[in-house]
Amino acid sequence: MNPSTVIDLAEDAYMEMDTVQIKGVDSTRRSTKAALADGATLLIKEKLMTHGKQTAETSFEVELNGKGSGTNVISRSVARDDSRQVFLAKINGNNLCSGHSECDAIIMDRASVQAIPEITANHVDASLIHEAAIGKIAGEQLVKLMTLGLTEAEAEAQIVDGFLK
Repeated sequence: MNPSTVIDLAEDAYMEMDTVQIKGVDSTRRSTKAALADGATLLIKEKLMTHGKQTAETSFEVELNGKGSGTNVISRSVARDDSRQVFLAKINGNNLCSGHSECDAIIMDRASVQAIPEITANHVDASLIHEAAIGKIAGEQLVKLMTLGLTEAEAEAQIVDGFLK
């Protein structure tokens, strides 16, 4: 499964895009390219969970060409077992614009997660931010839920479900 999406947002256009992959697909490579005109806004939210030997590669490339254009690209993912994930968010600020990229991932077992935030300001008034965090489930979170009567597996499932919501 290798979907490719091209988005051209006209002046003052607004678009929200949600992508979800929760198990069930062995390998994906998704590509999204967007160009935004004056005042256009693009919000992208990705939710991803891989397990086994699954791979998931996501690439978002946004060209903020218009004055006052903006984007927010958000990825929340969980990688388990021997799965592998790659997240690339590339935002080019080519005018007075704002762009934000955020990747938060939980890594478990022997999985691999790679977050590649890339921001390029090609205009003095481009305001661009990127954030990336990858980590494991905190032990104190598990302990707290286990003191409430959950097994370790149930506590872990609760944390993962809450993270992806």
